[in-house]
Parts: sequence; structure tokens; C-alpha cells
Amino acid sequence: MVLGLLVSPAASSVHPGAAVAAAATARSPGKKFAVFVAGYGTDYTERKHGGYGALLVKLLSDPGETWETFRVVDGIFPSEEQLADYSGVVVSGSAYDAHGNEAWITQLCGVLCDLHEEKKRILGVCFGHQVLSRALGGVTGRAPVGWEVGLKEMYTNDHFQLKRYGRNIPKRLRVLQSHRDQVLELPPGGTLLGSSQNTRVEMFAVEDHILGIQGHPEFTKDVLLDIIESRRASQALSITEANEAKASLEAAQDEDRQQLSELCKNFLKD
Repeated sequence: MVLGLLVSPAASSVHPGAAVAAAATARSPGKKFAVFVAGYGTDYTERKHGGYGALLVKLLSDPGETWETFRVVDGIFPSEEQLADYSGVVVSGSAYDAHGNEAWITQLCGVLCDLHEEKKRILGVCFGHQVLSRALGGVTGRAPVGWEVGLKEMYTNDHFQLKRYGRNIPKRLRVLQSHRDQVLELPPGGTLLGSSQNTRVEMFAVEDHILGIQGHPEFTKDVLLDIIESRRASQALSITEANEAKASLEAAQDEDRQQLSELCKNFLKD
């Protein structure tokens, strides 16, 4: 199923950081973007927010743009003609392993390589960050520390500050996390932009058209709380791990999410 969404000025009130979005109305009018939905949200996330694709559109879209989502997890990809029309592509998170060999993951890697050769801007989030690294020659796998869930601090470096999209972004960014895989080795030509206590590659770039972020800028606290409860119920997380993750969310602020939104928008659009 392909969903086309034209974001109109009248719809801007539904976006987080409405004042920021209003100021960006003229940022990229008429441009088209695609979201590759690589996974299924929990029943709550799908019902309340429309799934991972809708969360990313809500975070990243500005009035006057067209955003289309493709459920690549179900084998639905845009045609070459469609891809040529997009100014940028975003790859979502997923419960699948980026180092897996499912047919759709292999196909996704091929599409990302083609887009890279064309210098198309690609933003990868969590699984998207990992599979983007893999597609371009990096290595992904299980994190030595196991699950990392909750609000975590990411520290950017001098390389990030020199990027056009790193200007006016704080060196410390608090981002919601939910992963047990990570980028173990950067792809050739990759530049490390940010790290955290347990994850060396929190953010990386390849030239100026590739950006991967391990955390989830698009998540809201209720989405992550539901994921934590789901993983506690399935015993993927212990009660102690779940409680620690939930406690960390008390420090989450809208300002953090707005800064991450601006970072991603600056990358995709400026």
C-alpha cells in the first residue's frame, strides 16, 4: 500500500513544534519525500499514531511538501521513476535485524546503494541507520551491552559541528532509544558524528547526502513506554531494565525532540 500525503498549511497545527514548522513554511515547497517503512509498530502505535511511517512524516514534514510512504517490509518499493522525483528518502526503524538476509532487506540494500550513487539524500533511523551502513559497506550486529532502551544522551563531535545541518544544534542531544543492534564498523568514507556511553556510532555521515541516527527522533514518550511494556511482558527486558528505562523518560522534553527534528530537516531540506 502506498500512501501519498500533501501537507497543507491548514494541517500544520498537528505537527510538534508548530511555531518552528510555521517558520519553515517556505523551506521546501513543492518538494517530494519518501519514507521506507521497514517494520511494524505495536498495536498501540499503529492504532494511536498510524505506525512508524506516520510518526516520521509528522516529525519531518512542512507545509507545501508531499510525503509518500512505502511498506518495504512488505516488499513494496517505489519504481525508479518515482525515486527520481524525491528530494530525499527516510528509512524507518524495525524489529528486524539490519544484518538479516530477508529478501526485502537485500532489495532495500540494493536500492540504497543506487540512491547513494545518485547522491540522493537519505536519512536512516535506528534500523534505517544500521541498514544504511550495511548497504554502503559497513558492519552491523548485536550490541555487546544488549538492549538499550530509554532516554540516552548523545554527544556530537567537531565533525558534526562543521556540517551544515549541525549548525546551532547543541553538542549534547537527548534521544529516545530502543535497540539491541548497532553499527559496529562505519562504511568506507563514513564519518562519525556522535556517540553515547554504550553506542560508539550514534550518528554517522557519508559525504553530505547520507545521515544515520541510531536513536528515534520520531518517537514520543507514550510510544516508547508501550514498547517497554511489550518487551517486559515478553521477557525481552527484565523488570529492572524496564523500570530503569521508564524512569529515564521523566527527563524527556519537547525541546529535545524539536532540536532533533530540526537537525533532520536541516539535513534533508537545506
